[in-house]
Amino acid sequence: MGGDRILKDRVFRVDPLPKGPYEGVAVVIDVIRATTTAGAFLEAGALDLVLAKSLDQARALRLPGEVLAGERGGLRPEGFDLGNSPQEAFRVRGRRVVMATTNGTRAVHAARTAQALLLGSLQNARAVAEKAALLGEEVTLVCAGKEGEMGLDDLYTAGVIGRRLMELGFRAEGETAHLALFLAENDPLAVLQASEAAKALDRVGLGEDVVLCAQVDVHKAVPVRTGYRDGGVVFGRG
Repeated sequence: MGGDRILKDRVFRVDPLPKGPYEGVAVVIDVIRATTTAGAFLEAGALDLVLAKSLDQARALRLPGEVLAGERGGLRPEGFDLGNSPQEAFRVRGRRVVMATTNGTRAVHAARTAQALLLGSLQNARAVAEKAALLGEEVTLVCAGKEGEMGLDDLYTAGVIGRRLMELGFRAEGETAHLALFLAENDPLAVLQASEAAKALDRVGLGEDVVLCAQVDVHKAVPVRTGYRDGGVVFGRG
């Protein structure tokens, strides 16, 4: 019996809002739009990303030649090069990006105590599940939410990633994880368009971004924390 392999219990949990502190593997989800855009930046050839907690911190972190990206109220802040849209990803090839958003990058900072920190979306759902499974036996899917309220879009995305984790031998733990899995049985675009985040984008004329955010498994770029820079969290392609 001594030579038999002992299979570890592999579990994933879902936090509807960041609460921390986190251990193990944490996957931050802000599908509309920060984590979708972050993955698209790396897929498009960005060198790496520096995620700031606030717009002021992002401005202070930016070095010459780096791209400053972000949003406030869904729109590009004054003095920023780009907004927070996956449609703009082609503009960052070969450059470093400093980024700050209302919900997503704040959630990243709330989860920074995790041993491994990843960014997940629908676009990289399978890839982020596979990467998380390689990095640990316990995974927490951390939903950014919208300004302190649970986001339907993020919870749905957690369910989609959770289903892929289950295919890799993980089990869901907790009622929120099971709720997310039930949500994931629905059409991605229909769910995302019903969310408050999507409605807010529609109001400022950026509804097309929601269609991109609803694409599932279209690339394998997984933003993985590689370090820190003056208070910003640095992510490279995993």
